Amino acid sequence: MTIELTPKLDLVVWSLLITGDEPMMSKVKPGITPTERRKLVDAGLIRVEKRGRASHIVLEDKAWDWLAMRLQSPDFGVQFPSRATTAIPTFQVLLEKLGAFLRSRQISLADFLTTASQSNLDRSQKNEAANHDLIECIRDTYLQITSGKRNVRVKLAALRHSLVNFSQKEVDQALETMELAGNLVLMHLDDPEEITPEDDKAAVIAVLERIRYTSTEKRFGTHRPGQLACTLSK
Repeated sequence: MTIELTPKLDLVVWSLLITGDEPMMSKVKPGITPTERRKLVDAGLIRVEKRGRASHIVLEDKAWDWLAMRLQSPDFGVQFPSRATTAIPTFQVLLEKLGAFLRSRQISLADFLTTASQSNLDRSQKNEAANHDLIECIRDTYLQITSGKRNVRVKLAALRHSLVNFSQKEVDQALETMELAGNLVLMHLDDPEEITPEDDKAAVIAVLERIRYTSTEKRFGTHRPGQLACTLSK
């Protein structure tokens, strides 16, 4: 998903995502012109929603998916306007959410920020080899379920049923690695009646989506976070 934005528009999208705000057009920070707003709308990142007499900017699901994919990219980087003081309150909110996330996972700030030592690097290499084996196992299991067919939707609950020797976290990481490599597509189930408690337990929930669901749960009502099925393409 290739979308090219100016540093200013990039800041707008990140601000909407991090704060969860849906501001009136006149209150968007930093302020944007109608032409800039149209670019975001045409890219599918935002929509303009009429509420009473005012028009509000609302972040679209595509923006969450796009930013999540960017975060997983090895060359991920962000460049904001050099004089963008509007970024300060946005990152105050981000740091608060990051702190809550680290506390919930019992991860220290040092562990989060420091570069891996050689021992950690060795462990990472071993984990990479194990992850490769798991990916092959996922591929074989998928093809067994579909009788050798690709591009067929398979519920993650059915997939996990044959992967009981691996933890949910290990399988999540392998599935996300496969999706990032373009070998597999994770997807939601749109029909609520099709979703069972077992499907909910099997969901793959990205960090961004978990934050999104937690901070906007009331607004989304019965919305369930997480991808519940997949298709294998390669």
